[in-house]
Amino acid sequence: MEEEKKITEATENTEAVEEVKAETAPAPVETPASAPAAQPEAEEPQENKINKGKYVDYTDHDLQSEILKYEKKAARRTTMVAAALFVIAAVFIVAAIIIVPPVLKTLEQVQTTLNEATSLVNKAETTLDNLDNSLTGMNDMINDVDTVLGDNTQAMEDAITKISNIDVDGLNQSIEDLNTVVSSMGRFFGA
Repeated sequence: MEEEKKITEATENTEAVEEVKAETAPAPVETPASAPAAQPEAEEPQENKINKGKYVDYTDHDLQSEILKYEKKAARRTTMVAAALFVIAAVFIVAAIIIVPPVLKTLEQVQTTLNEATSLVNKAETTLDNLDNSLTGMNDMINDVDTVLGDNTQAMEDAITKISNIDVDGLNQSIEDLNTVVSSMGRFFGA
């Protein structure tokens, strides 16, 4: 691109130099015969500053040849870029054909798995609610058993107190006395 710009500027510069030469060329001036002939002024050669004067001496045909060479190079580069873009597009299309179906299948499996997970979570929630209700029932039952034990503990304490108040020695003595009386009666009645 820069080379084309330089060539274009060189062409314009060459045309400008030619115009300047035509304008500054001295017009034939008639001088009196007595006057000495004036010497034409020496023009300073203008230096073409584009590419360090490379295109100064070129003719229009040479400049057009350079432009044609540049255009051929640019056309080759454009063709290579187009071919590379075509190859890249082909790679993307092949990749899409190869990759997209498995990705879609995987996404369907993920959706199915998510649906199953949601169903499982709902079942777990129901189970936890049932477990919570069971635990509440067990707590109520334990409270009832606790109440029964509290009530029965008092009755059992009273019974143990009454049992402990029994005079075992006196009872044993009474049993022995009864045994003696029964033995005596048994002898009396002839047993």
